[in-house]
Amino acid sequence: MNYPSAMQAVLRLDESVYPAIMADNRTVWYCVVNISIFGILHALFSLHFSSSMMAGGPAAEPLPLASRAAIVLVGVAVAFFMHAGAAMFLWVFSRGIGGNTSFFPVYFNLGISFIGLWPLAPVLAAVQSGINGTAVLLLLFLASIYALAVILFGTKSASGLSLTRMSAAMAITIIFVACFLYLWL
Repeated sequence: MNYPSAMQAVLRLDESVYPAIMADNRTVWYCVVNISIFGILHALFSLHFSSSMMAGGPAAEPLPLASRAAIVLVGVAVAFFMHAGAAMFLWVFSRGIGGNTSFFPVYFNLGISFIGLWPLAPVLAAVQSGINGTAVLLLLFLASIYALAVILFGTKSASGLSLTRMSAAMAITIIFVACFLYLWL
């Protein structure tokens, strides 16, 4: 199964694609590609929206190319850290309610599911840069729901849980992470 057809199946919420990707020994490759592209997209859109915000300020100069490249690389690194943390929490909570005890299937399937986050990257960057409005918030909501659905089916495939139990594990993960973020901010 090639990358475009596999990713179309992932985006159609087809759980059967994950074992097929694993059987073709492409799990790591697809995971790394999807996380990296999400990090690049978010960083590039963040640079775009932040420069448009600074354009109204006094004597705003564009960032040098080396600084832009560093920001993109940091964006990729943050995407990998976000992925690892989310995978750990999803694994812990899915395992806690009877899911697969192996960490790496959840880790890799979550990484492959990051393709569902690609449409979220520009909208998230816009909101983070202070662009608000009903349309932007509606897009953020819709892109978030779709991304969560893609992630739900990817991690459900890895954990071996029913849809109800995996939804519960994902809900607990979201609540737990939201509490951490609330305490951090």
